[in-house]
Amino acid sequence: MRKYILAISLGIIALGLSSCRRDATTPADVKEELQQRKVVFTASGRDYDVKSSSSESFVNGDIIGIIAPDLGRMNVRGTVSGKDLIPETRIMWEPGQTSNSDFYAYYPYVTGLDSSTEKFAVAPDQSSLEAYRASDLRTAHVNAAPHSTVAFVLKHSFSRITFAFTSKVSGETAEKVVLKDLCTEAVVDIASGSPAAGGSKTDIVALGPQDGRFSAIVVPQPYTKVVVTTSKGRELSYTIYSPVTLESGCAYIANLTIPEAGHNPSEIGFTLSITDWENGGTVSYGEPEKEESL
Repeated sequence: MRKYILAISLGIIALGLSSCRRDATTPADVKEELQQRKVVFTASGRDYDVKSSSSESFVNGDIIGIIAPDLGRMNVRGTVSGKDLIPETRIMWEPGQTSNSDFYAYYPYVTGLDSSTEKFAVAPDQSSLEAYRASDLRTAHVNAAPHSTVAFVLKHSFSRITFAFTSKVSGETAEKVVLKDLCTEAVVDIASGSPAAGGSKTDIVALGPQDGRFSAIVVPQPYTKVVVTTSKGRELSYTIYSPVTLESGCAYIANLTIPEAGHNPSEIGFTLSITDWENGGTVSYGEPEKEESL
């Protein structure tokens, strides 16, 4: 009887050793599939044009929001470090994942975002570089294969208008540029980058002068008027009589002339042209305003 018991015990031990040997020889690629792996991110920006200043590129320490709905992560803070984007909270691929996942990014980061649709605003006073940059909303969407690097290229969701000046009066320059009566808020679908302007209208003070130019980030909408204060205290109004509908991701430029001294009409007509448009778009004018009869 003891011989049988001993034989059974040795058989159980042998079976256990055999099982251990099978575990130890599990193929490495099978083990890899069963492990969770963190998602690796990179981030870069698409400037409005090749002459854009370096201030429009991402710099170390910039905070970008990351949304990974398929992996259960919403509004994770990501810090720019060189080309890398380092999430504050790890985002992991699912074990054994074979299907692609959607990832979204946006800049500048806001707290409390709980969906891919959010209200963003531009600063009414963009005379400082900090306020100007904080107004420049950028978004990106990537559909990535498991274990691949998620490379965000964030595009501009709002519009930019730049004003350049030629003066017919020696020594007289533009000192302040104010864009009149514009909505400063928009509801933005981060998934598509599409903004819808809303809210009350106000004036926007442009950044500048930088090399004699002034720039402002604005929510896409119809646009008509800018007021310029010169170094000699003159206030000049420039109006587009046929409103231009500003488009998302588009940069416009207006070349304006400061007229001779003593020539100070209340409104001077001007036009906008596109300096960069990814799909080769055109300036879209609305119907001209009708003048009331005297």
